[in-house]
Amino acid sequence: MKRLSIIILSFLILAVWGCNTVIIRPWNSPNALKTSEKIRVFLGKAESDLMIKADGVIFVYDVNDLLIKRAYDAVSLDAKKLKAPIRFVADNPGLEYKGRKFRGEILLQPDKNGNVLLINRVPLEEYLYSVVPSEVPAGWPTEALKAQAICSRTYAIREILNKKDTAYDVESTVNSQAYSGMTKENPRTTQAVRDTEGVLAVYEDDPIHMFFHSNSGGRTETPDQVWGGKRLPYLESVASRFDEAGDNFVWKEILNQDKMDQTLSSLGVGSIQSIQVLSRTPSGRVDLLEVIGKQGTSKIKGKEFRSLLGTSVKSLRFGIKRESEGFLIKGMGAGHGVGLSQWGSFGMAKQNFTYAEIIRHYYQGIEFARITR
Repeated sequence: MKRLSIIILSFLILAVWGCNTVIIRPWNSPNALKTSEKIRVFLGKAESDLMIKADGVIFVYDVNDLLIKRAYDAVSLDAKKLKAPIRFVADNPGLEYKGRKFRGEILLQPDKNGNVLLINRVPLEEYLYSVVPSEVPAGWPTEALKAQAICSRTYAIREILNKKDTAYDVESTVNSQAYSGMTKENPRTTQAVRDTEGVLAVYEDDPIHMFFHSNSGGRTETPDQVWGGKRLPYLESVASRFDEAGDNFVWKEILNQDKMDQTLSSLGVGSIQSIQVLSRTPSGRVDLLEVIGKQGTSKIKGKEFRSLLGTSVKSLRFGIKRESEGFLIKGMGAGHGVGLSQWGSFGMAKQNFTYAEIIRHYYQGIEFARITR
């Protein structure tokens, strides 16, 4: 009878949810990681004249967790004179540094090079309250916000697991994930984080490499083409037709002769006469170029070329030719192109795809799991 009831209940769940059913199984971290785990976010190097503010009492503890100072509203010190770590805790959420408020606590940690690292240690889910709206607009469709929450959580978990022996887990810039503290939080994105609390994307029980970018220009790239290494089975190149709704789906830049000569001066070929694309990756991105100058020629990898030109080349899905005004670069998409396209996610959500469908499109063969409490 009990088994029959379970079967009936399962049938009812499937009948109500149908194909939109998302199976989320428990995930037991090999490091006993919990949803309350704190992530260490590197905010920068502390300056000599450092001030921490808060609305209320600020407690300062030494490396042995002994209270060494209690202050109201603000604490100032010469960080360069620190010889051992200290940490700041506020009785009300929100420690302020350089006009930005942060949840959790702030650590000052001297390193072996004579610098003092400023680190925000904050519960993982609260960290995501700021990351999600820093990565995508809070006004986006709910399912796109949930997809970003899962991407950002999975990325953060991998970093926590891989950085146990380092001073911090992630940076506050796009070198890791954009993070701006409490000032960036928004009720809609906070709700998306809460609705997906603890949920990760996993492959063979490991949190996946959850790369994401702004706009793929219609097709994503594989990570080995960008960073080298081996192919990942869940990160194949896929079509991303909903990118058309987003910024920088198509773009163009014109660089004059002086700008191009200056930017590529390190190649030692003299004044640039032409630039030819020699090969492309299977997704259509530039792999190798030949730069022809008055004093010689040089072959250069596409990613190195993009690095030299900076924001003028928004992605490697581009073409280039010489014109009377200079060099015309026309391209599609923005970012490295690997994993989830954020604008593609936006377009899919606008067409009523769920967060699970969005993520499974960009990371094929993955499963969803929730960190056990």
